[in-house]
Amino acid sequence: MKIAFLAPRFHTNQKSLVDYLLKNENKLSFYVIGKSKIEDYSNLKPKIIQTNFLTKILSLIIRPKNILFQYRYGMPSLNELLDLKSKKYDLIIIRDPINLMSLSYFVWSKLNKINILFYTQHEIHKKKNLFFKDKFKEYFIKLTKENWISPCLGNKKYKKISKNISYLPFCHTPQLYKKKWFIKNNFNILCIGKFIKRKNHLTLIKALSLIDLEIRKKISLTIIGELSNPDHHKNLKELKKTMDKSDLKIKVLTNIDPKNISRYYKTSDCFVLPSTNEPASVSNLEAMAFGLPVITSDTNQTSCYTEQGVNGYITKSNNVVDLAKKIKLLAINKSKTKKFGSNSLKLIKTKYNPDIVYKEFFTRFFLN
Repeated sequence: MKIAFLAPRFHTNQKSLVDYLLKNENKLSFYVIGKSKIEDYSNLKPKIIQTNFLTKILSLIIRPKNILFQYRYGMPSLNELLDLKSKKYDLIIIRDPINLMSLSYFVWSKLNKINILFYTQHEIHKKKNLFFKDKFKEYFIKLTKENWISPCLGNKKYKKISKNISYLPFCHTPQLYKKKWFIKNNFNILCIGKFIKRKNHLTLIKALSLIDLEIRKKISLTIIGELSNPDHHKNLKELKKTMDKSDLKIKVLTNIDPKNISRYYKTSDCFVLPSTNEPASVSNLEAMAFGLPVITSDTNQTSCYTEQGVNGYITKSNNVVDLAKKIKLLAINKSKTKKFGSNSLKLIKTKYNPDIVYKEFFTRFFLN
C-alpha cells in the first residue's frame, strides 16, 4: 500500500508505526512543516511542505517561533496538492484535523478518494467537558464519519468520546539484551524530556532531596533533554542552579542522537517521567521495552501503559512527596525493581508489540 502521513513534524512517537509499515513492504511518505534536532530519520526522511504565497507572507509579518503556527494557520501550495494527487495514495493519516493545514489535506484527499485516518492525542474514555476546541473536534469527526485513532486510553469508567474513535497505543519492539542492574552499586534513574517547565525536572530533583540521606547517596540521576531554543536554555540554566545546591549525583545530557539513546536505557534501573499535562509521551514505553520499571504522573495521557504496582507507579501530578515516596519504594527494594522491570517487558511483548497490535488494527481497518 501507499500511505502518507501529515503532521507538524516527524515525532518520535510515530517512529514505531512507520517502521512497522515499512517492514511490511508499504510505501510511505511523511509530510511535515518542520524538523527537530532529535528526530530519527534512519528509515524515512520527512518531506517539508511548501506553503502557499499567503502563508509565506503571513509568516514574514508575524515571524512565528513555533512550527505549529504554519500547521494551524497555513495552507499548502497548489504544487504540493497536485503532487499528493499524483502519488495515488491508498491512505493518508492526518494529525489533528481541525487545523487549516490538515483541513486543506483532508478536503483534497476526499476529492481524490483517498482513505483517511485521523490521529489525535485525545483520551478515548474521558469525562465530558465544555471546552470549545475539544467539542468542535469531536463534532467535526462525527460529522465527517472518518475513522479516528488515539494512543491515549483514558479512564474506562467514562464512555468513549465518539463511536468513530479507536484506541491504537504506541508500540515498541521488545529489546532483548543481558540486563546489568545497579551499576556501581547505585540506583540509576533515567529521565528524558525537553527542557520545558511542564517536564518537571525541578520537581524530580526536589523529590529526590526528600529521600533519606543514606538511600539518597546511592541514587544517580541522568537527565536527557532537547536543547534547541532560548526557552530550553533558560530552563536548563534554572535547573543547574538547583542542581548546584543539592548533594545529588546528577548528569545532564543534551541533544543525544536517537540512535545512541538505547545505551542509557540499558544502564538504568528505573525510568521517571514527572511531567504534568503530558499529551502523549512515548519515552515511558521505550523504557518498558528495555525492561525498566516506570514512574509517571497521573496527568500523562500515556500513564495508562504503566500498571500501578505491577510495572511501576503512577504519582499525583506536581506532588513532590508522593513522587519521593514512589521512588523510595523501588530504591530500597532491588527485587521489586527487577520484578517490575520484567513485568514491563512482558507488557511490551503482549500488549504493545507492533507485530501484534498494528497488524490487528490495519487488518480490521481495511476489512471495514
